[in-house]
Amino acid sequence: MRLALIAPWVVAPPIVGGLQIRFYQLQSLLARLAGKQGLAVWDLREGGPVSLEELPPSDPRRPELAAFVPPRGVRALGLRLLHLWPGYVASSLADQRRRLLDWLGREQVTHVVLVHPYASELAPILKRRGLRVFIDCHNVESELALQLAELAGSPREAEEARLRYLVFRRRERRCFPAADEVWLPSEEDVSRQRQVCSPAPALRLRVVPNALDLRQYEPPRELASLAGEEEALDIVYPAEFGYGPNVEAAALLSEHILPAVRRHCPRARLVLVGRDRYGLVARLRKEPEVLVTDTVPDVRPYLARAAVVPVPLRHGSGTRYKILEALALERAVVTTPRGAEGLALRDGEHVVVRELEDFAEAIVTLLRDRHLARQLGRNGRRLVEERYSWEALEPVLRTALTACRSLSGRSGAC
Repeated sequence: MRLALIAPWVVAPPIVGGLQIRFYQLQSLLARLAGKQGLAVWDLREGGPVSLEELPPSDPRRPELAAFVPPRGVRALGLRLLHLWPGYVASSLADQRRRLLDWLGREQVTHVVLVHPYASELAPILKRRGLRVFIDCHNVESELALQLAELAGSPREAEEARLRYLVFRRRERRCFPAADEVWLPSEEDVSRQRQVCSPAPALRLRVVPNALDLRQYEPPRELASLAGEEEALDIVYPAEFGYGPNVEAAALLSEHILPAVRRHCPRARLVLVGRDRYGLVARLRKEPEVLVTDTVPDVRPYLARAAVVPVPLRHGSGTRYKILEALALERAVVTTPRGAEGLALRDGEHVVVRELEDFAEAIVTLLRDRHLARQLGRNGRRLVEERYSWEALEPVLRTALTACRSLSGRSGAC
């Protein structure tokens, strides 16, 4: 097996947000599975092959690669009209497609992993070349685009999200059936993706969960409070705040949930940790009770000091790395049914699951009952070790890559 990864960008620590953690998980575990032959990696942002042995330092300020940039005005109308043509799929790789395909030939690749929606359009042509093709998804992207249209702050943003929906849905329906397998984070995402692509009898979907390298998540020691020193009551929400559902959650925490918590626990403060590239949560800063950090080198120290990690999500797709990270550090988590979706979490055993109207009460309970908070954290850590660690995920990926399937060309028209 000669294995290649076509990645939006290659990730080097520090890692910002769930999307980058998924990419880092993928490139690291595929490199392990590639063995002595090594993993061949094409970085779409750099426009060429890169070596995982000589990665440049990560710059969190660097703009990410866009999977699709919607046009505006007359061009946006033209895009909608093109979508009436059955054979149309918006191309995002035209400037490097030929060089990329030539490189795959020179590397004598047999198995290729594509990251959706950045490179999934290549699936049909790679299958016609006799390669085994796998598509990795962080979310059900078409469904997520519709949710973001609902959260948009302006008509233009809503229209751009709807155009992304059109493009991503077309890629999923026409390119996913060409792949040997499509990987999604949860059974719920598999079910949703099947509905998006239906009817597609050739569609093959597999759950490849989000997971963590637990060597990087050592639970902090619980130190007895010094005489006269009160325990910190930090409510820590780590997130990428360029993402609509995270901004919505931050506003709910700051404007509605925290005031209710502070009526019972006046020392509680909210800490919003993560990149705020558009300044959407900076306006929520209200020190000392609301701290906004913006980009930090590492979110783990903030999580390690958290008394509670709230995840009050009402929208989104995929599963939440922020929950896995908190549990890996034995922190108590309060989340919504949507936030817990796709993870094997049991209310009252690993996390507390509540609707938003009961969120403040649950946080207060955990701030007051530190024994319960610690027990939830310990149970959560064991769950991550068993189901959401790299050690648990590696056999899943090995099975996916080595399962015996025909290499004969089943291809979608893309």
